[in-house]
Amino acid sequence: MKFFTLFKKELRESVVLMILAMLAFTALAGLSIRSFGLRGGNDYQYYVHNGNFQLFHRTPVNEIGSMLMFISISLGLGLGILHFWVPLLTRTWAFLLHRSISRTAILCSKLLCAALAFGGGLGIPWIWAHWYVNHVKTTGFPPNPQVLSEGWLFIGLGFVMYLGIALSAMSKARWYTTRFFSVIFAIFVLCWMFYLSSTSVAFSLLLISTVILLSQLVVTFSHKEF
Repeated sequence: MKFFTLFKKELRESVVLMILAMLAFTALAGLSIRSFGLRGGNDYQYYVHNGNFQLFHRTPVNEIGSMLMFISISLGLGLGILHFWVPLLTRTWAFLLHRSISRTAILCSKLLCAALAFGGGLGIPWIWAHWYVNHVKTTGFPPNPQVLSEGWLFIGLGFVMYLGIALSAMSKARWYTTRFFSVIFAIFVLCWMFYLSSTSVAFSLLLISTVILLSQLVVTFSHKEF
């Protein structure tokens, strides 16, 4: 019951950022899809000559994917600051930790709230956008599971950034030394993704980086003196 109450508190404080991210992505994706739908038949196809004649159709999926990644990273930054930096700067960690609830429960409530924000706030609109763009025109593209999974990869990158921000807040290092190394690591993972050609390798990198940051966050949070 105490954990559920704490989780509701975290969710109540995070719901504004979650809704803003959801509305921003839905609006931008909707505008992109609408623009795609208003084009004429010759406006969304192009030709490639590489020995053989090939016809391709443009699709707003790439635009939507870029929007999704940007908003996901922004949501990760916002939630990380809200969940970990704000209590640190306002010196309210001591009050929260001295209540009759374990540190593990406190940390889990924040992580669960963040996972729900990413999954519900961005995951559901992304599924809608991926499904709907393929039904705008009869010449649209059939649903591609790989494209759908790549969108979830972008959402996962936002969660990695969230963990990087959280770990930097809990770090005992000085501001001018390695305190923000976790944020740099998250940015490095983000940049590395663009050089990977395999979705399975990208998800493996995402999983490994998540485990590294999460394990460090659990250990640091458990032993930090506030």
